[in-house]
Amino acid sequence: MSIAAQVGSMCMFGFRGATLNDRQTREDINELKANHIKGVILFDRDIAGNHQRNIHSPDQLRTLIVDLRNELGDDLIVAIDQEGGAVARLGAHNGFLPTVSAAEFASMVEMDRVHYANKHAKQLASIGIDLNFSPCVDLAIEPYSPIITGRERSLGRDVDRVCRDAQIIIDAHRSFGVRCCIKHFPGHGSALLDSHLGVCDITQTHVDDETEIFKMLIELYNDRIATMTGHLMDARIDSELPASLSKAHTTDFLRTKLGFDGVVVTDSLDMRAIRDRFGQAQACICAINAGADLLLDGANAPGYLEPGGPTRVCQGIIEAIETGTIAGADQRIDASVERIACFMRKESPTR
Repeated sequence: MSIAAQVGSMCMFGFRGATLNDRQTREDINELKANHIKGVILFDRDIAGNHQRNIHSPDQLRTLIVDLRNELGDDLIVAIDQEGGAVARLGAHNGFLPTVSAAEFASMVEMDRVHYANKHAKQLASIGIDLNFSPCVDLAIEPYSPIITGRERSLGRDVDRVCRDAQIIIDAHRSFGVRCCIKHFPGHGSALLDSHLGVCDITQTHVDDETEIFKMLIELYNDRIATMTGHLMDARIDSELPASLSKAHTTDFLRTKLGFDGVVVTDSLDMRAIRDRFGQAQACICAINAGADLLLDGANAPGYLEPGGPTRVCQGIIEAIETGTIAGADQRIDASVERIACFMRKESPTR
């Protein structure tokens, strides 16, 4: 595999439009193809344009995913944020199953939680989605959190209960061959700010339970799940960089201390927490040096989106490899490519 192909397999981008017959969609997919990109993330809404984006209906989405694989390869990773409630790209509004928030899910009796999780995992598999950025395992620490508790995205405050509910969700997905990604390491539940709008400093608010939930799930699943790192500052661990770009968080803590051997995914690098401080390529280079495997850029942030993002990112990473800016680049890139490939091979549906 060429360096360009390796770099492309570590990148996941959003794109405009809902059909390859659309000129904008075709332009975006052609750029992804030219850069060997092997991951896409789907959105129901285009934030900047305030209109529908990739998802209009079940039949339309199935057709789109088939077409994407025909263009970008059978090994394409198709991902989505399908937590339920406020963060659900598939819902009754566009012809899919109605969803409940994480808080509502946690309030159900166990039999209903299992039934709900299986129904929704089956829907993802039937459409052709490989990877769900769910469950959100941020604890309900801060009741006034605008992005976690305020949107009912937390399964609760009790670590053992959250772990049990996360298991129900993960096991349901795995039974239908869909991979899960827990988020947002090292824990977003105590933050008072929204990382879509800026870096959240959790130095004074983060509690041990927020890390404990990741430790528990890693002990249960390890490389059978992915873990998303958040744009979260904890100066006790790294005073300069958020977890998503920090070697101290990603390699030293998540990998070495917690023993995580699976795929590390960055939270979307187009969020203002990153965009306001780093360029697109520079953020990705930092993330690779930190130890991340899959670099996520939803290309769906508010404001002007400069064209050519995938090309800038991939060329920037290749240049960094060639100039030695990425430490131990050969081994580092090889390890991530193999880790992603192994992760995508692991789940075979059991029903």
